[in-house]
Formats: sequence, C-alpha cells, structure tokens
Amino acid sequence: MTLATPAPARPADDLCGLLSTVPVSAEEARSRLHAALEFAIGGPVSLLRQAPDGRWSLLAGPRVRPAAIDLTGRRRSGRMRWCEAGDVGLVTHEVDVDEALLPVLQQACAWLTLVLSRGEAVAAGSDAGAESRVLQEVIDQLLRVRDLDQALLSITDRTLTLLDADICGVLLREGDELRMRSCAGHRMVETGRLRMGRGQGVAGLVFLTGKPAKVDDYVRDASISQDFVPLAELEQTRSALAAPLTLHGEVIGVLEVWRRRPSLFTEDDVRRLVTLADAATIAIDNARLYDEQAAALEELSRARDAVEAQLAVHQRTAHLQRTLLGAVLEGEGLGTVTRVVAEETACRIAVYYGGGQLAARHPTRLDPVDLPSRLRMPARAGRHEVTLTDGSKHVAWVHPLVAEGDELGCVALLPGREPPEVMDVVAGQAAMACSLMLLRQRAAGKARAEALEQVVWDLVQGSAEHLAGARSRAKQLGVPLDRPMRLVAGRLDKVEDVVALQGWTANQADRMRRDVLRALRQRFGPQHLVLAAHRADTFVAVIAGLDAAAVRERLSALSATIHEDLPSLCVSWGVSREDVDPAALPRSFEEARVAASASRRLGGDGVCLYEQLGIVRLLLGSGREPDLQQFVDDVTGPLLEYDRDNAGALVLTLRTFFDADCSQRAAAERLFIHHKTMRYRMEKIRQLTGLDLAHHEDRMRADFALRLLQVSADAAAVVAGPEQ
Repeated sequence: MTLATPAPARPADDLCGLLSTVPVSAEEARSRLHAALEFAIGGPVSLLRQAPDGRWSLLAGPRVRPAAIDLTGRRRSGRMRWCEAGDVGLVTHEVDVDEALLPVLQQACAWLTLVLSRGEAVAAGSDAGAESRVLQEVIDQLLRVRDLDQALLSITDRTLTLLDADICGVLLREGDELRMRSCAGHRMVETGRLRMGRGQGVAGLVFLTGKPAKVDDYVRDASISQDFVPLAELEQTRSALAAPLTLHGEVIGVLEVWRRRPSLFTEDDVRRLVTLADAATIAIDNARLYDEQAAALEELSRARDAVEAQLAVHQRTAHLQRTLLGAVLEGEGLGTVTRVVAEETACRIAVYYGGGQLAARHPTRLDPVDLPSRLRMPARAGRHEVTLTDGSKHVAWVHPLVAEGDELGCVALLPGREPPEVMDVVAGQAAMACSLMLLRQRAAGKARAEALEQVVWDLVQGSAEHLAGARSRAKQLGVPLDRPMRLVAGRLDKVEDVVALQGWTANQADRMRRDVLRALRQRFGPQHLVLAAHRADTFVAVIAGLDAAAVRERLSALSATIHEDLPSLCVSWGVSREDVDPAALPRSFEEARVAASASRRLGGDGVCLYEQLGIVRLLLGSGREPDLQQFVDDVTGPLLEYDRDNAGALVLTLRTFFDADCSQRAAAERLFIHHKTMRYRMEKIRQLTGLDLAHHEDRMRADFALRLLQVSADAAAVVAGPEQ
C-alpha cells in the first residue's frame, strides 16, 4: 500500500492560523503578523495605522512615500497594492498579489486593529487607575488644608506636578477682574502680580465663558487677546491650559498651567485640570469658611471681652455720674463740676469757651505742668496731643461742649490713675455736665440776642415811633449807632429744594439758617458787625468800619463757603450805601434789598453794591420818586454845583458830548472851544462824578441821568446853557 504524500502547506495557512490566536502583547502581534504577511505574499509588506486626525503612521516594513500610492483612492501604483480594515492598512511592494488572498489580508488588518485597541484599552485602564489614585491623594491633601494661602500654594504645587507643567497659577475673582493669588514656576515678578478682566488672555477667556480653554502657541494664537503676549515671550511660554473654579454656578477664579517646551495639552490633560479645578474650588471654599468661622469666633471673643470691660467702666463711673447730676440740679457752677471730676479720677481738668478762652480749671493753682490757658477746639472728641504750660507735649482727653446743636466750647482732661476706657466715659460725662451749665448762661445770652434782633427789625422796618424806641434800646444794650454804617440784606433761595434733597426736618432747616447767621457774624467779627438778625430766609446786618470793596469781599467768601457745604442753596446779598444817620437805616434797608434783588436776577458772585447798580436800580427799585431823584442827583448834582460855583458849563459839555456820538473833537467844534479845553472839561467831569466815559455802562448811566434832568422844569435853564 502506497501512502499518500501530504499536500504542501500554503503560505496563507500560516497567516490564517495566526489570525485565530490571541497574542500576549500588541508588539508580539505586530511582529508575528508582519512576518506572516511577507511569507504569505512572498515579498516586502508595510504595515500602517491611521491616527484620529486621519494621518497614517508606519508600524513595520519599508517606508511608503505618499507619492508612491494613493491611500485615499486605494489605487495601485506600479506593482504596489493597498489593503485596509479598521485603523490598520498594508502595502505590498513589487509583488503580484492573488485576488483570493485579499479577504485574508483585510481580515489580518482587522485582527491587528482589534489587538492594538485591546492593548491600548488595557493600558488606558491601568493609567486611569494610577491617575485616579494620584488624584485621590491630591484631593485628600487639598481638603485637609485649612489656611486659604496654604490651600492656594498646595493647589499650584499639586497641579504643576500632575499636569507636567512649567508654571501654574491660581487667579481669584475680585469684583469684575481676576488677580493672581498663588503662582509657582514663574520667572517674572509681573506674572505673580497678574490682573486681567473678562476676555483678556486664556484665563480671561475662561472668566468670560465659564468653560475650559487651551492654546497650543500662546504668542501666535489668534483666539485669545494679545494683552499678555509680551509677558508670555519673557516667560518663554508655549502652550497654556485653564479651567474655571466654579462655586454655586458662579466663576470665582481660574486655575491655569503653562508649558515652556513645545507640547500640546491633550483632552486627558483638560479632564485632569477640570477635576483638579473642582477639587481646588472645594478646598478654597472650605478654607474660606474655616477663616470666616475662625474670624467669627475671634470676633465673639473680642465682643465678650469688650462687654465685660464696658460693664466695668460703667460700674466705676456710675458714682461720678450721680455726683455730677446732683451738682447740675443744685445749680452749681463750672468750678464745682471741675472739682468733682478731678477728685473722683485724680486727673487735671479745664473747661474752655468756644473761642478757646479758659472758663474754669481744677486744681485752681497753676502748676509748672498743667493744661494751657487757651485751647483750640478740636474737630472731634477723643485723645489729642496738647501743649502744656511748660511747653511739653502730652495726650489729653478733649470733648466738645454741645447744646441745642451748637458747640459752646470744650473740656480737656489730663489722665491720672484711670485707664483710657474709663477716661473716655469720664470726658463725656464731664462734657455733659459742663454743657448743661453753659446752657443756662446761653439762655441769658439768647434773651439778649432776641432783644437785639427785635431792635434790628424795628430800626429797618419800623415806624418813626418804633425807630426812636429801637435806637433807645440799642443804646441801653450797648450797641453804638453813631458811626458811618452800611446795611447788608441777604436772602436764601431754593431752601425747600435743599431741605427735600437733604431729607431735613423743619428743626434741621432752622439750624441751617442759624448756622448762616453765625457764619455772617464770624465773617465780619464784633469790630465791624454792629447788629445782625434773620427772619425765615431773610438776613440783615449793620456793618461799620469797612468800605464797599471789603464788605463785598467778605460776603463773596461767605457765599463760597455756603455753596461748598450746600451746592443747591442759592444765596444773594445786597449792600447799601454808607450813611452816618441811624434814621436813614430804613432807606439803607430798601437800597440793600434792591441790590439783593439785582444779585438774584443778574447772577455773578451773589453780591451787589447799590452804588454800582446804575440805572438797574431804577428798574428793580420800589418805584418811589426819591429813588429816581437820587439817581439823577448822584450823576448831575456834582456837575450842577460846580457850574453854579464856577460859572462853568460842564452839564452842557456832557450833553453836547453825547449829542456828538461821544466824539470829543466833534463836541469841541459844536461848542466852539479848543479840543484841549474839551479834554480838560471831560477830565473834570470824571473827577466830580467818578464816571469813566470810556466805559459803556458809565456812558449809559450819565446819558440817562441827563435826559431825566432835561425833563425837570427846574433845571431847564441850566440844560439850555449860556448863549454862545
């Protein structure tokens, strides 16, 4: 019997056998498959794999030039043949491939695709487990940190390591911008001080959108703003990745990393950074809550200590308060108050009036080291450095004395054995007792002030009988009325608007009016202010010893001060002419009211002088005939008197000057006089009237006065002038 000779094994059989096995590793599968393919085909074979971006990379075999074969069209080029399945493809070189072998080749490509995918999945699972363990350790470390600054530092250090980055920073939100709070790996100081708004740089883009963002080339990427490109060049940064720190749906900051080497942040890096950002947000919130809780506990402890200390102070000062109140009720003076305070606290005390003058002190005997005899009242109560009698500096407790909203002076205490918290209370109690004492004195002064106010109104608005009585009462009150005086009338406008704007009560509005009157008295001082009063929003003051310019200057300064404190309040002042007769005060009041009316209507600095109003006072006056006659007399009176005494023709010269359209040469020709004579007469007119006819306003005033004079029958002959 003849045994059959077995058929020789086909090269494809080994390939098919390999495809039915499960290799140990992807590298073994690639190596064995490449060998089996070259054996089955009988020539060189190139294995390639396609990446997610569509590009092919060589796994084994000769290199394949893109021009040698069209991988997209799957066309042959020469004797080369392309075959693919899944993500794997192969190229044969200079070998004719049997068509029957093509399905096996496709199966081989699919087999290698599955083997490579399985290997990558196993590796990814292993990496994910390792990454999960690392992240868990990082998160545990972050959540154990209590201090906010320490938490931020820990976040930057852990993120720098986990993302394999060169720089890491945590930027927290402050208002509508981000500020770098913690940074590691930076070279430039400016990096650690970064501030950016929405849309600026990568972090600003994350702040704007609330989503992670990355760039592969920071300097050249057009998707981000160019605000920080110069700094990026100095830091030599290439790629950057940032994720938001989001708490309760609101972005509270940004976690960002940078690399200096050429590299790309992958989607896995994005996922890792987002995970770290979420953990960092929790750590930051925990640290903040811990800080707030610690601060709250500390505040409660301080509040408890403060309450206990305050209770001790009240207990120690209760006796002093009862003693002072007893002295006030018994009507004793400032000396008793200062003595009680000094004996109870072993301190030195002095009381000062509003002007700084000493009112009372204890001990009464002046020692080399004692409170001064004069003291400027401070702007606020509390401890102040004062100069003692020996010239040395010492801290004293100074407290203002207030009654009915007005500051009457101050009390000063040099401490003895009492601690500062006790001295604060003692100064307040002493100030209260002294204020009550001074209030009694003020009541007497207030009665005098009310009497003087009534004198003012009787002098300026009363009948002849009231005027005589007011002059008598003024003399009894020691008010001199026997010197040249000007009367000032003022008015506050838009008071209702100011009250509504400030939300004042009626009492507060009255206090504002009293403040204006007090400021008026202070501005002129007792040496110039004879009398002052107000009714509602109208103010009156009798001023002596100042010329019109000085009065105007002080009133302008007063208006500026009032406007600075209350910009919506309008103040207008009018100043009368000077008069030596107290009986002329009603007329002076009328002049001041006319000037104040002009101030309100004409604007300016809020101050108008009656003698400077010109013809405007005729338009704003009361309409009484003396106003008109006085205006004519002011201009033409000196000229008429000169013409009578010197047989002159100044009135005619002035009239001819206006008829000649204010031309001196033309007027001289009409008067048949030399132009030098004309110039002499015009200079004489200026000297007598004080009018500068080069100014339009003075011309108009003189022209109008002459025209009024012409209609006067008594002056007709004078206006006609002597026959030429």
